Amino acid sequence: METVDFLAGDDVVYGATTDNLTLRVEPSRLPFALEHRFPNMNGSLRRREILAGSAGVGLASVAGCTDFANPGDEDGAEFDVDSAAVVSQHELATVAGLEVLEAGGTAADAAVAVACSLSVVEPWFSSALGGGTWALYYDAEADEVTSVDGVGPVGSEATAEDFEERAGEDGVHQAVVPGAWDGWMLWLEAYGELDLDEVLSPAIETAREGYPASPELIDWLGTRSDQIDRRPAAAEIYRPDGDALEEGDTVYQEEMAETFEALAAAYEDELDEADGETDDEDGNGTDDEARSAAIQAARDYFYRGPIAEAIVDRSDEEDGYLTLEDFEAFEAEIVDPISITYDESDGVEVYQNPPNSQGITQLMALNVLKAVDFDDLESDDADAVHAQAEAIKLAFADRYHHVGDPDRVDVPVEDLLDEDYGAEQADRIDPEEAMEWPVDTGLESETTANAADADHTTTFHVVDEDGNAAAVTTSLGAQFLVVGDTGIHLNNRMRMLSVEEDDPNRIEPGYKVRHTSNPYMALRDGQPYVLGGNTGVDTQPQGQTQQFLHVHEFGHDAQSAVDHPRFVSSAFPPTDHPWVPANELEMEEFPEDVIADLEAVSYTHL
Repeated sequence: METVDFLAGDDVVYGATTDNLTLRVEPSRLPFALEHRFPNMNGSLRRREILAGSAGVGLASVAGCTDFANPGDEDGAEFDVDSAAVVSQHELATVAGLEVLEAGGTAADAAVAVACSLSVVEPWFSSALGGGTWALYYDAEADEVTSVDGVGPVGSEATAEDFEERAGEDGVHQAVVPGAWDGWMLWLEAYGELDLDEVLSPAIETAREGYPASPELIDWLGTRSDQIDRRPAAAEIYRPDGDALEEGDTVYQEEMAETFEALAAAYEDELDEADGETDDEDGNGTDDEARSAAIQAARDYFYRGPIAEAIVDRSDEEDGYLTLEDFEAFEAEIVDPISITYDESDGVEVYQNPPNSQGITQLMALNVLKAVDFDDLESDDADAVHAQAEAIKLAFADRYHHVGDPDRVDVPVEDLLDEDYGAEQADRIDPEEAMEWPVDTGLESETTANAADADHTTTFHVVDEDGNAAAVTTSLGAQFLVVGDTGIHLNNRMRMLSVEEDDPNRIEPGYKVRHTSNPYMALRDGQPYVLGGNTGVDTQPQGQTQQFLHVHEFGHDAQSAVDHPRFVSSAFPPTDHPWVPANELEMEEFPEDVIADLEAVSYTHL
């Protein structure tokens, strides 16, 4: 297997081979790095030792980029870990994933461990219990990529008319059925090896023993101060003595730990019972059947048991839309991903999550950009930025016109990803003038939406020693809405639905939001090449498109691909309320001459 690169955030890079993992970090990250150097260190000790250095490690991650330079230079430190790699936004979550891999878990086991640990240490970004997830999995033995749809539907008591009156308010009426837990259980059943208590153990221990409040957590607590004031369950966690937490204070999530323990107990109780029931006449049990029954018990405890009851009770208290029947009927799915051939000569296929995910948006942009010759351009040249920004606008226009829950609207996926259609869209790009909203679809068929109307996410990646790979983006919504004594932080995903009659993403009871989570995975010659993700609602497919091009077209390594300045277009109706396009291009630190060249072709707010 060729060398691959792994990246977490802004200054941590992993280079992985089949034999070892080389981790390069800046000196300020040494407490984090040391945890990866000693794979046989006791897990509890490892977590305790890094409590003093658990600041977040960034919002974007890329893995699998080839030709990574030797990281062993005097400015950094080099460490080895055998045969596996994990990247996430928080050290404690990354360590949790590595511990599970070291215990014999697969990439799926480790991904669930990371997700649950992030629920503890990043409760404003993600929740394996209260949020939603889209994720891709490469199964090395089967040589296939699958996608998990862990997104729940709108509550059955919702109406567009009622929601429109409260769309700008926070509260439990913003919540959809949290689908992430069911999705994670499907992954454990299909691809996992470990028992549930082994996977949940790192998250439970961190929640009970506590972790230091990071600068990011303190910022979010300040931003959401008024909400926490109104929510006793949240105040108990984040203002334990009546005073606001400060950076470095220890945060405890004891009730969340109890919920994880209850789910693990439901699994264990069923496993013990199923082991006996599946024994044949000679006393031999069928492990797979028993494990499947145990995983189903953990699913039922959530969706058809005490957790669903607690969430619905909270929903009823605040005139929300969720019912017990909504939970009882819900099941996540493992589905086929969607993909395009981006570079036939190099054997590069890019995979995304299908609708209801917005992942098709990235593929549509890349399909347009296939027609652009980048050979004589650098990644921050004005012409390169202009081509990408315009392709992104065209992709988002088609997202607006066509993409929603495919169980409710007909999403013309095949037409939208047709190579000839991508080339036709590329012809719409004027090198001398930037497009502004409204932008029509390029499809001749009738559109669903009318153009005249109208970051609370985390991403992480895992590769195990067998070559299995997981690319995950999971989301919650930072409202610190804690459900009773469960410790569960509940999502506010309904703020990303439309109330317009002809919008494919319109609120409809029992149907799903067009979910913004959309990690991507690129294969080259059939093997994982890039695992990537970006957070931030509409920024996700934009940043991911830029990540991929930085690697494949401009020759950046993983570190440079994510460190490179990004731009974000708003020339389309945004996902969030109040859904008004700004027709601007926001840019990070690009050279002044590049900004001047872009202003010359009508870009604004650079």
